[in-house]
Amino acid sequence: MTRRRAIAVLGGRPGNAGADTLRLAEMIGKELALRGYGLVSGGEGGVAAAANKGCQSAGGDTLALLKWNRLADAEEGTTWALPTSMDLARSNILNWCGDGMIAFEGRYGTLTEIGLALDTGRPLLVLGNQPFLTAEAFEAPTCRVVPDPRPEDAAELVDLLEKLIEAGEQASVRPGAAVVEDDLADESGIGLRRAIPEDIELFRRTFADPTVRAWRELEPGDGALSRFQHERCLVMLERNRPVGFLEYRTEADPGSNHIQVEALAVSDAADRGRKIGTRALRLFAGSVLAAGRHRITAAPNADNRAALRCLEKAGFRKVGVMRAYERHSGSWRDALLMDLVPSDLADAVSGPPRTAAGRG
Repeated sequence: MTRRRAIAVLGGRPGNAGADTLRLAEMIGKELALRGYGLVSGGEGGVAAAANKGCQSAGGDTLALLKWNRLADAEEGTTWALPTSMDLARSNILNWCGDGMIAFEGRYGTLTEIGLALDTGRPLLVLGNQPFLTAEAFEAPTCRVVPDPRPEDAAELVDLLEKLIEAGEQASVRPGAAVVEDDLADESGIGLRRAIPEDIELFRRTFADPTVRAWRELEPGDGALSRFQHERCLVMLERNRPVGFLEYRTEADPGSNHIQVEALAVSDAADRGRKIGTRALRLFAGSVLAAGRHRITAAPNADNRAALRCLEKAGFRKVGVMRAYERHSGSWRDALLMDLVPSDLADAVSGPPRTAAGRG
């Protein structure tokens, strides 16, 4: 299906954005129209009006998502106006309706829309200073910040947004995207549950550990670690005590039916070597296969003996070496492709069967 693409514009209402910001918004709107994009905004003056003006001057189409039920709130010349009668909830529609988003100067409404875009992994270009947000908040790979944008740089700025859109074409991880059940446990006390914001300290402790950093290099700042708080990152529990995490992904090809383990880590040295990771992997694999998936893969570093032992004990089999597969500390390292199918799990399981866990 062929469709016209659209960009959502965020920014202040009249009085909440300065003259330079409005001029920039107008030039960006014009550049978007020249590239064939439609423009979506709140449509109530300020940045929205300036961006619409620029878009319309180049023959582009504009859509106003209005907070209330008054068509008259739309700026003159708006192509389409949609009264939502949703007040602030209108921002969620704005968040999802564009292929990418551009945030200009604004206040609290703009702040909430930026936060929503960051939380949902939308391609986001932030122009100018956002005094209510720290630098760490913008560390998401889907976001770029240009602190001193100029109107004459409109083409380069849209180029940057298009790169973010291209890099983010894969499906976002959002509610409903999980493959396994949210809460699981076996009779030995090993469990899995979805990661939550309070797990940030667990992730920080994990990636500050030298043993983990030898295989997975990641600075343990909140901005970088917050990406693990999604539906496909599961925290490993031992009798309700968080001890590590397991992150997985599905293939982008909708015809594929297998899952890949992206990361598996036990946070503290005292908990390693106690088969926690192995039992958690078996629990995870049982749930994945019960959900109708037919194959699970993993690609640990070829020299990571602890990871290889853990995967083998869970039932994974070695397939082959993938040369120069991952980059670490400036050099490329080999990985070992491993996989598991239902018969492998049946051969490996020697503990108690999986049961559903109660919440709480």
